[in-house]
Amino acid sequence: MPLSGSLGERIAKLRTENRISQKELADLLYVNQGTVSRWEKGTRFPEEDLIYKMAERFGVDPEVLLSASTERTPVILLVDQEKELAKLVPLMEKLVPEAKIFGASSVKKVVQLVKDQYVRIAFLETEIGQEGGGLLLAEGLMRLVPEINIIFLTNSPAYMAKAFRMHASGYILKPAEEDDILHEVRHLRYPVKALSAW
Repeated sequence: MPLSGSLGERIAKLRTENRISQKELADLLYVNQGTVSRWEKGTRFPEEDLIYKMAERFGVDPEVLLSASTERTPVILLVDQEKELAKLVPLMEKLVPEAKIFGASSVKKVVQLVKDQYVRIAFLETEIGQEGGGLLLAEGLMRLVPEINIIFLTNSPAYMAKAFRMHASGYILKPAEEDDILHEVRHLRYPVKALSAW
């Protein structure tokens, strides 16, 4: 059966054609329903052994799933004060049109976005929420998404040493200029294939 689309789209199509709910598929694979949902949204990928189990359950050649495109639109997350976001989001949309840009000014919103989206780059204000709060947030994001590129935005160079010890991708002193942002996106610690033409 020829299938097209992303891996998540193919899983969802095969699941619905086989009249299996996300919960039922999750139970068959010993994962939770949220995991299946994230696969279908394209925010996470199943391990290869689970792909083989799904192919067997759906009665298709594993290559139907393995050959699906795994490249997703990268998401850039900007975390700062609301007034700064009003300037940064349109600037980032202009500079990196290949990516979806999200702005957030609260830690709770950031965590939810990272769980729901394919965040590959996060520009974080070091002082979000509290003094040094951006550094704590960065540590949490790195645990959630180990290949995330953290680029710190700050008015103060005082946090630079801590940021470098964390192996952040970059560090920009405010105000962030176009050249600063472009430089950091072109020199990511974990390159993003969809931005490789840069």
